[in-house]
Amino acid sequence: MQLPANVQEKFEEEIRVEIIRQQTEEDLRSNPLYQEFFDQFNPHSVESFIKNYARRKALYITRGQEYLNQQEQSDLKFKMMAEEALWAIQQKKLFNLQCQWRAGQIRLKGVEHCTQFLSLAANIQHCPYISPVSRAELDLYVQFLKSGNARQVFGFDNWQDYEAFKTETDSGYIPGIDSTNDEHMPAWFRFYDEHMGTAHLMDLPDVKGEKENKYRSLARQQQLENIRRQEAKKTNDIRPFISIFDITIVESFVKKFEDKKTLKYCRAVESFQLQMDEQLELEDAIETLRSAGTKVSIKANTDWKEAVIDAARQWELSQIAEALPSVHQEYVFRMENGINFPQSLVDKKREEYAFTLCEMAKQQILDGRKIVGEPEDLKF
Repeated sequence: MQLPANVQEKFEEEIRVEIIRQQTEEDLRSNPLYQEFFDQFNPHSVESFIKNYARRKALYITRGQEYLNQQEQSDLKFKMMAEEALWAIQQKKLFNLQCQWRAGQIRLKGVEHCTQFLSLAANIQHCPYISPVSRAELDLYVQFLKSGNARQVFGFDNWQDYEAFKTETDSGYIPGIDSTNDEHMPAWFRFYDEHMGTAHLMDLPDVKGEKENKYRSLARQQQLENIRRQEAKKTNDIRPFISIFDITIVESFVKKFEDKKTLKYCRAVESFQLQMDEQLELEDAIETLRSAGTKVSIKANTDWKEAVIDAARQWELSQIAEALPSVHQEYVFRMENGINFPQSLVDKKREEYAFTLCEMAKQQILDGRKIVGEPEDLKF
């Protein structure tokens, strides 16, 4: 079956990204040119930097020109937001499964402890336990975007934060009434529950979580004692750690070892992502309205800044709603043809971190069971 031209182009780009990543990673490890630079930093952090910089350079080279073009930035922005919205639907379905799993109502093959839901969330594109996004679910999300309830739609780092959501629900907290602060639970989760009749899942008992917390608490106490005993014997490398998230270091590395074109791409990409990360609301709102290409109505408000931000937010939500059908169409094509979804650099980093947390939690549970004289397994 021949792929549509735009999908074929996207796959070819993914292949190019992987080739650049592999070549860069090999060069960083084998070329003595970089050794003096890396010698400034703690060696335990260098390997992580090499892997992540290789991915970052691939992004610079393959997507840098797009970031330099303001109009393409705008188009890419709404497409990226629409893709994230698609995964928000899947996150809610996974969270409902987590509630049922914690209560002992269902079993999920391969899921042995609660922390694994963080790992599943980090790679939600390939979660095996949830059904594909249906057109009805997509329409419900579009309805949510237009409902006026879509306050903080993006930027959630932990969609599966059961403990925080449970505490908020049990306290009877009402966002926007009890506090002006953003709620812990995504507004989309509440909207879904109201329309799909699934709010009762939060009332299920946390059987699994309570048992795990008992074991992990015992293990943490023992770990703390061991750390205190070993601290005196530990010798530390005093050199600083190198981090891919330190933009100053990344730019200095690119300036030292890459060509001027790559440096220009680096600055374009990092500048755009920094603006997205920091969510400079007013500046972003003004720029959004300026580049809208059409008149956007602004509702009356005693605070003009809030009015501008709200108008921009509603405009963005309308553009995301428009982009969702085509994004869903590409999603369905991938699903029907068994084509994997690419993970962003951020998602890959989150998955690595989630895996570390999973391994730590599992070991703590096993250690806790050993402390109380129970079998060192997860069958409880």
